[in-house]
Amino acid sequence: MEQLTYQSASQELEQILLDLKNDKVTIDELATKVERASELITFCKTKLLDTQGKVEQIIDKLDM
Repeated sequence: MEQLTYQSASQELEQILLDLKNDKVTIDELATKVERASELITFCKTKLLDTQGKVEQIIDKLDM
């Protein structure tokens, strides 16, 4: 299984949004797609916050 990265999560989320906009998602798939989109958004948000924290720590060390 491929490890999820920010880039792959973002691309998958974009594809889900395109499919929704272009009516490529059936009513039977809708809940599954929305749930997956929610998981991807949470993953991306967490990744961004973690990265921000790491960058701030690095900058703080430079300021010493």
